[in-house]
Amino acid sequence: MFKKTRVRSILELLGRGLSAREVSKSLGVSRNTVSEVQTLYLESGKSWKDISDFDDDRLYELFYPEKFKYKPKYAPVDYSYVHAELPKTGVTLQLLWEEYVAKCEKEGVQACCYVTFVNNYKKYTGGKNYTSRIEHKPGVEVEVDWSGPTMNYINPDTGEIITAYLFVGTLPYSQLSYVEATTDMKENAWLSCHVHMFEYFGGTPVKVVCDNLKTGVIEHPSRGEITLNEAYLSLGEYYSVAILPTGVKKPKHKASVEGSVGKIATSIIAKLRNETFTSLATLNAGIRRALNEFNEKHFQKRQGSRKSIFETEEKPYLKALPLIPYEVCEWSYKHKVGSNSHIWWNKGQYSVPSRYIGHKVDVKYNDHLVFIYYNRTEIARHDIIPKHERNGIRTDESHLPMPLRKDLTPDMLRDIARDIGSGTFEVIRRMFEETKIEEQALQTVKSILAIADLFTPEILDKACMLSLKQYHLPYYKTIYGHAKKLNKDAEYKEFRESNKNSGIVRGADYYRKER
Repeated sequence: MFKKTRVRSILELLGRGLSAREVSKSLGVSRNTVSEVQTLYLESGKSWKDISDFDDDRLYELFYPEKFKYKPKYAPVDYSYVHAELPKTGVTLQLLWEEYVAKCEKEGVQACCYVTFVNNYKKYTGGKNYTSRIEHKPGVEVEVDWSGPTMNYINPDTGEIITAYLFVGTLPYSQLSYVEATTDMKENAWLSCHVHMFEYFGGTPVKVVCDNLKTGVIEHPSRGEITLNEAYLSLGEYYSVAILPTGVKKPKHKASVEGSVGKIATSIIAKLRNETFTSLATLNAGIRRALNEFNEKHFQKRQGSRKSIFETEEKPYLKALPLIPYEVCEWSYKHKVGSNSHIWWNKGQYSVPSRYIGHKVDVKYNDHLVFIYYNRTEIARHDIIPKHERNGIRTDESHLPMPLRKDLTPDMLRDIARDIGSGTFEVIRRMFEETKIEEQALQTVKSILAIADLFTPEILDKACMLSLKQYHLPYYKTIYGHAKKLNKDAEYKEFRESNKNSGIVRGADYYRKER
């Protein structure tokens, strides 16, 4: 490292009338150096009064502009290239630094360390008034939450003031926001708002960052796996979006949406405070109008607006939406599959593949369809049984452990039951008589008669007799339970008979130890 010439001290002593020899001896520098500074001072044409207030660095620059010019120890970094590459999927500062180091090694020049690389990038973005891409990348995440402040609308028929809750979603990179009013904060509203938000953005990011709300998160332990409810998990799988709850009591993990809530209170709620809305639809129409103005308003400390930055820099990185929007469904859990390959749910029966008999399954449903899941995998789908139809049945014959006899009329089924026995015939007779339309009972009757194939006709008839003593109109579950017990008793009796003459034949002498 070079030793800087003490310019200020030399000029001060010369100014006091000391000779070059005396200055050299006093400061411990050579007379040639003193002479050089004296010559440069005279050539500069400046008086001591003009330069006395200069700091040491400025004096060095005045006298030795080339000699003391800063020379970096490492190859320069093209930070405009770094800034352009960072938004791309999978690109990180670590990767770009490694590429820079490899290039320097190839060219035989010195590379800077990773810390210097990162710090200089921060200075670059700050100096250019750019948004740093270290924290947020376009199209990677959206932060969602319920707003604390609420709005309301008036029911024109009753005059009742109805509270509306605000769902808020924000893309951290562009700060583009979405707002929707709902009448509650339950699961269906939460999921529907997500679907509408994705439609507003015109695509989906990589992940959704949410709070630990009960409508989405079942369990978030400090250690271990986060458990989401089936409905929220299903929505994420449908849109191929990762659902990532924030740390407990850590709002900074979704700082963008937390900040947007305050801005929305001013830009939307306050702006619409003097307007009267008579329905949720008109309220949301007003919110959408104010929201568009909010997103199109230019930033104060950043070029462009939320909308313009989103359209030009972020939207290209969003994943395209599915052709059919996600339909919000409700869930019902832990329904056991009966021996007839059906589950009972909502006063009706639905079939599942016979290999799931005895297992517990979950039901997802909407107004039209019923989806049956086992271990988060769909195993069956049926049209929903209308609410007015009690004890209805939906059966896919491929689900059954044995094929159903086809084209059997109620009379034919009565004849089959009569052949099995009086108890079976009486059950089947009552079952047809209790239904307004005989065809409605066909599937249940066939399932009951199939018990004779599982065990024996005698066991089915005895099971029907036992069931008739309990209920006027016994159904499959009761009859099958009796049949299963009767079969078990018969097998045990047969086992006892076959082992009647067996026993220990070796005798005590066989086990006596020799002395």
